[in-house]
Amino acid sequence: MKASSSLRSVLTSLALLGAGFAITPVVATLPAAAQSQGAAALTGNVSSAEEGKMEGVVVSAKRKGATFMVSVVSNAQGEFSFPKDRLVPGDYDITMRAIGYTLPATTATVADSSPAQIDLKLNKATHEQLALQMSNSEWMQSAPGSNVEKTTMLRCLDCHGFQRPIFSKKNADEMALVVHRMSAHTANASPDFPFFLTDANETLAKPPTKGEADLAAYIATINLSKGDDWSFPLKPMPRPKGKATQVIVTTYDLPGLAAPHDTLRDARGNVWFSDFQEQFIGKLDPKTGETTQYPVPISKPGFPTGSLMLTMDKEGMIWEGMMGQAQVAKLDPKTGKVDILLAPEWDKGDTRFTMIDALHSDVDGKLWTKTNGGPDPKHANKLYQVDLKTGAFKEFLPPPGRRDIAAYGLVTDLDNNVYSLDNNFDQKQIWRTDAKTGEVHYIDVVNGGGRRGHIDSQNRLWFSQFYTNRYGMYDPKTDKVTQFQVPTPFAGAYDVQYDDVKYAWGADMSTDLVQRLDPVTGEWTAYLLPISINTRHVDVQKTDNPYGTSSVWSEGQQNGKIVHVEPTTP
Repeated sequence: MKASSSLRSVLTSLALLGAGFAITPVVATLPAAAQSQGAAALTGNVSSAEEGKMEGVVVSAKRKGATFMVSVVSNAQGEFSFPKDRLVPGDYDITMRAIGYTLPATTATVADSSPAQIDLKLNKATHEQLALQMSNSEWMQSAPGSNVEKTTMLRCLDCHGFQRPIFSKKNADEMALVVHRMSAHTANASPDFPFFLTDANETLAKPPTKGEADLAAYIATINLSKGDDWSFPLKPMPRPKGKATQVIVTTYDLPGLAAPHDTLRDARGNVWFSDFQEQFIGKLDPKTGETTQYPVPISKPGFPTGSLMLTMDKEGMIWEGMMGQAQVAKLDPKTGKVDILLAPEWDKGDTRFTMIDALHSDVDGKLWTKTNGGPDPKHANKLYQVDLKTGAFKEFLPPPGRRDIAAYGLVTDLDNNVYSLDNNFDQKQIWRTDAKTGEVHYIDVVNGGGRRGHIDSQNRLWFSQFYTNRYGMYDPKTDKVTQFQVPTPFAGAYDVQYDDVKYAWGADMSTDLVQRLDPVTGEWTAYLLPISINTRHVDVQKTDNPYGTSSVWSEGQQNGKIVHVEPTTP
């Protein structure tokens, strides 16, 4: 399989490298959710010479000048239909996603009087085009190598997609220097924001470690270092079928270099988002596509900006962990005022606040948060309870002889006790810290630890297992864990939330899919998104859905998008 000069030019471009203010899009108002599945604004068929009528093609319509895009999926007869309430009259660019195929530039005009009709004839993609369409998971499924080698590569997705290393022409020695350099960057670095740790110079003065060299050697066996071809066939996943085609996806563009890490819908329908790299709290109005950014003050000039976990208390206050600025930020949505809280060691080097949960702070007036990193172990990985009235920080300590209890993920239960989820491949436990006594209860999960999660209305913890690619559910009444294997290999399961009725929703960093699980029957439905996405969080919308089922909000941390996935059938 040859990588032509046109592909190489694309690969070159992939080389490594308070009050708010509103961003107002030049668009018409986004219609309210469809009330009827019968009326259509735009219909058509999808076909190709190779397959005839095509099921599972994601067809997207974006009004010219708009900041949002609406997508539907073709059925078994190749038919697609956009509900009338989703497309206002106007001129639309029509695109599609079906791996292995392309669509010439296509437009359609939607009118008020009768549905517009358009038939899409897809062309077979070239090898170069197919390579650029592959998702991260498809690359990992295609490439040779052991499960350990591929799982280790999942860490690349923290900052960028697999296309960068796999399309690289660096040999093992050259790639070892690149992998080594990556270790000197902060957890929220990216090609646009190449933040470095304070000890980066010291790190880079040393040679690559054995682990870094081993990873580099593996990458050199699957990239283009030995010529303009890969040594293995590309294996795309099948397109969606059946229930997976019965969905509407709305994709919202965010301004500038926004990198949304978490999304959270409030009672008024606004969608709040944290930004992994820029210093603000964001708000999206899904009805208009308008985005508002609330700047957060800088406490540590010269240190990385950006935030990770977003949470909301019962009074509607928005809270964020401001990462490298070592702050807890609070926004009052009514006034737009932003306040910050600083722990005693906020100014200690690379100490950062990541996870934060105020969802059940109404129980005792306390918020949970944690620090991560820093040059001094005394200031790294601490678990804190914050008094919302006084701003005082109370540190919680591990039991004698046990490891620290401030892991990666942080989730509060209905009594405002806190679960810690340790995201390590060989981690065999998660744990719960009692808010009143500080007692720590360790819970066996076989292996794979946990990454992100949520509490359901039965006080059960749902959590993802990134490296072992599973969803887990812990029931404190029985003290038992139930695990569900995500069917897509090398997905990098990142977050999961139960809708309190029937389904658990999850998403990941690798597949461009949003997964829906029926934990009773074991049925999985995988909804393919219209864009490449790198998901870090899901927020389930449990009510007010026009099709009688839950839906989910998520985000593309590496491409500045927010998506809303709405099944049209239960």
